[in-house]
Amino acid sequence: MTMEDTGNLGQAETAYKLAASFAPEDPTPLSNLSSVKFELGQYSAAIDFIIKSLELAKKVPGDDDAAERKRKALHTRLAKCYVHDRQFVRAREAIKDVADQELKNAISSALDGCEAWISKDKSLQRKLVLDRVPRYNAHLQDVAEYYPIGHDQAESLLDRDWKQLYSPQDSISFMFCGSGDARHLFATLLNLQLEEMRAGRKVCKDVHFTLLDLKPAAIARMLILFDMMMTFAILQRNNTPGIQDATTVMAYIYTGHIIPPAVDGKLQRHIKGIIEALEAGDALFTWLFVPADTAKQVVHVLKQWQGPMEAPYYRAPIVRRAVGRRLAMEKQKQIAVFGKLLSKPPKGGLKLDRKVFDDLTVLLPSKGFAERRDPALIPLMEQYQKEPTKEAINNLSSYIDGNWVSNAIMFDVDYTERSRAETNPWARTASDKDKVPALESDPIELAEKLISAGRASQSGVLETVSKFFDGVSLATVMFSQRLKIEALVGEMNDVLERIRYDCLDGRSQPVRGIDPSRFPRKYDRIHMSNVPDYVGGIFSAAMYGRPLLREDKPANLQFIVLLNPPMFKSHGHFQSEYMLMHNEKHTQTHFSLTRKPKPGNSERLDSLGPMGDMLKMMSGGIPGATDFMSEAYILWESAAERKLPRKDLLPRPALEKWLYAHFLKIVLPYTRERFSDQPVHSPLNLTAFLRLVAHLSERGYPAHWLSGVLAALCGSGIVTTARAPRQISTDEKDVDATHPAMKMTVAPWTAQFTTLLSLWTSLLPFGFVAPPQSVVPPAGIAGYSITFPKFEEAQMRIPHFALVFWDSSKCAPPGGRGMRRMLLDDETGDTSDRAREIKRKGVHVASAFKFVTERRTASVWFRTDVMRLMMDGEWKVYLWRMDTW
Repeated sequence: MTMEDTGNLGQAETAYKLAASFAPEDPTPLSNLSSVKFELGQYSAAIDFIIKSLELAKKVPGDDDAAERKRKALHTRLAKCYVHDRQFVRAREAIKDVADQELKNAISSALDGCEAWISKDKSLQRKLVLDRVPRYNAHLQDVAEYYPIGHDQAESLLDRDWKQLYSPQDSISFMFCGSGDARHLFATLLNLQLEEMRAGRKVCKDVHFTLLDLKPAAIARMLILFDMMMTFAILQRNNTPGIQDATTVMAYIYTGHIIPPAVDGKLQRHIKGIIEALEAGDALFTWLFVPADTAKQVVHVLKQWQGPMEAPYYRAPIVRRAVGRRLAMEKQKQIAVFGKLLSKPPKGGLKLDRKVFDDLTVLLPSKGFAERRDPALIPLMEQYQKEPTKEAINNLSSYIDGNWVSNAIMFDVDYTERSRAETNPWARTASDKDKVPALESDPIELAEKLISAGRASQSGVLETVSKFFDGVSLATVMFSQRLKIEALVGEMNDVLERIRYDCLDGRSQPVRGIDPSRFPRKYDRIHMSNVPDYVGGIFSAAMYGRPLLREDKPANLQFIVLLNPPMFKSHGHFQSEYMLMHNEKHTQTHFSLTRKPKPGNSERLDSLGPMGDMLKMMSGGIPGATDFMSEAYILWESAAERKLPRKDLLPRPALEKWLYAHFLKIVLPYTRERFSDQPVHSPLNLTAFLRLVAHLSERGYPAHWLSGVLAALCGSGIVTTARAPRQISTDEKDVDATHPAMKMTVAPWTAQFTTLLSLWTSLLPFGFVAPPQSVVPPAGIAGYSITFPKFEEAQMRIPHFALVFWDSSKCAPPGGRGMRRMLLDDETGDTSDRAREIKRKGVHVASAFKFVTERRTASVWFRTDVMRLMMDGEWKVYLWRMDTW
């Protein structure tokens, strides 16, 4: 039976039940009912009807061919039902009666593999997979870049919906991913305090913040600022002399590239105290949770920030001039491209600070602060302020060069040193000033971003930022009895998935009275910054973020596209690139998310300052681009999470096309330019495909539909109307295009795919039938390490590297950009007999591997039978770029 729509299946079920009631001894209606239930994916119900039908068939006289064919079909269906329903012991018994020997072997082999993996502890297996199998194509640079200062307007997550729907009895939870300089956390704390002051009562029972960043330096910086704020609150309460300078110190630490020696002294004292507390396993505050692994990484960074940083490119004179030169170049670039500066002229005290910063690349303190902390600076400041002549500027500049220091927390030593490594040909010829890390943040613009949108500051940078931290300090103290802040170092999607499945190591061990097992696993709001730009766009936000949104109240997640907005004409185009799905209804039903226009979103481009102006100007010059580029943050609300009714499922052919398109897009990304200022990354590897298959099963897609896709990808090839991408960013027309059905080999990826499928066997919510030896037992998979000779590569942080294993006895690998065409097996690929033979037996591609930069070593999990054959033959392995091919 191949009836696809709900109406036919529903009518058939009704008719067969009626027939069974009229002829209770006839096995045929029950057999037909089992077929309907099987097609609906209701395997337990199908099993019941099959067993009853077979029992009745024994009582019916006659051994004609038709009856025998029905009996064989029922036994085959029964075995498949048991497999898909993960009743493997009964499936083993049922296959004894399967007549088709080829199918019997396939089911038996699948059972061998499944049973070997099902015996493993599922939660332990999931943790092992998360710990050992990377979810992205490898970077050759294993230390990520550090961005100490962001671009956003500081914005609270307490939106209008929250204020209307939550009560003083509600616990609320927020997550900030890519938390960076923590401005949104600070703004939310301030907003909570303001709301309670306005209401004259509690606005919530308690509040939990999860603060997550890939960089330990970002978390370390946040801990320093909270430590300073709490110290300030205590000293202020005790009227300690000199307390008036505390928030100015914080302002310098938060905004300044170069800081006075007194400020650095305060910074070093706080760094020392935090190191001592973390190394002793102490909680810094009763409301702050730093798990052991995060604490270890933070301490490593803090120790690098202790004392003077010796390398020339960390010294104040060189940093000052490098930052000044780069900011000046950026202004020249804006004038050349747009005919004007994108930033609006500052007003009030910020205007005065702009002049000072343009002259000196520092922020000068108030006279009172200088009298107390740096008295030798006063006559030089007075001379400059009286008349900023070249001599006055040079005198002040010389003093700053000789006495002030670089702000350590602006630097990530690990990344800076690694980026100078021998693998980068640029490092050999670069001067010290060229080696200064990216510190192009502008403190005047940063101060403007901390002021509520629409308000103008009459104060200078230091006073504005001081007031900001004064307020955050008060808010933190006010909420300290109802507040928990969880600080985590980690990759966004990895942490989100670990929280979902309760296997986040950081939540397994209490730290001095704080029990993380009680932390929320569902959130009211998830703020992702622009992290999705680098990790799979809306696909990753939906797959990993949506499961963590609470179900009992309206919840949402939001992110912004900063890396490449001009590359997308519309939201449909954006969703097509990352999800291969632009229909909003399909997005809602399949991922339980609804895109919601964010109130005042177009105005929020103003809050991005020069970047927002640039996006507006670009969108005005690109026809049809306004729909997407005129927005800042994109907000997705949770929709009801449920198993889909049959009417909301994609038809089986459409599902297969969609899944094969995802597979082809992952393994054969379109060729990209080597350098681009608006790159569209394709970072996902085949683990994303398996996670998508598991997700679709949870949404209600029948297991035998999904099993058919997996079997084809494990076998000799697929027959599909889908194609690998034919342009850099997939748009709506590409998604909707239907090509002639074509058989394609996927053999170059089968070895890694079957390795990963085996590792995922116990994690998939259904059982599947695949060709013999597709699923290998645990003993048939091993970890392999490959150390490469020294090489040079300037673009180490692009997520587009793969291991290509090549049988050199056949021929040399294609040169130029020929690898993608050789691997393609469609109308645009190399379909010669020689190429087909290589695709079938002469090449294996693996992108799910880890790379250790310092040792130039790739590590990959691979099935041992294939690896042994390669090691015994004349195979070579290459690091291959999948963007340029």
